Amino acid sequence: MTHSAFDHVHLLALAAMLVAAMWHDAGHRRIPNMLVLWGSLTAIGLSLSTLGIGLNSALAGGMVGFLVFGVLYRFGMVGAGDVKLVGATGFFLGYPDMFQVVLFIFLAGGILSVTWAWCTGTLHQSLQNLHSAVSFTSPRPQAPAKPRFILRIGSARLPYALAIGAGTAVHVLSSWMAWPL
Repeated sequence: MTHSAFDHVHLLALAAMLVAAMWHDAGHRRIPNMLVLWGSLTAIGLSLSTLGIGLNSALAGGMVGFLVFGVLYRFGMVGAGDVKLVGATGFFLGYPDMFQVVLFIFLAGGILSVTWAWCTGTLHQSLQNLHSAVSFTSPRPQAPAKPRFILRIGSARLPYALAIGAGTAVHVLSSWMAWPL
């Protein structure tokens, strides 16, 4: 399968945004808004090209990522930067591809979480945190509290941009190499 120069520019812009986000998240535990804004505007601009995926597909893909991760943010499972980064990634990849990307991101996040916990010796503590988040019950039945499950290993918050980048890379490589997943 041959790809046009436009496809390479599209992939390069997506990769630049994700690599910068992963680097920043790993080093500072935050994803800059300007980076996500740049990525979003670039993706929407590319979607408007005659070779692009189309504005409707880009917007729908962004909404899929934003809404799915928005729910996770609501429960304290990811940060706001992660939500915005996945939304921007959806602008690049479009609808319906973003559904598969979200699944790959979840898979990469699970692998990253278990690996990180195992390497830092906090796997048992992390599994207990997961259990308490899944089986959350309020001490007062009349006013249930919002469960907060933040992906933490010890005192450090997991840089989830790594999972977003890895899951997106698996999707892009599988579609570019025509691997059936």
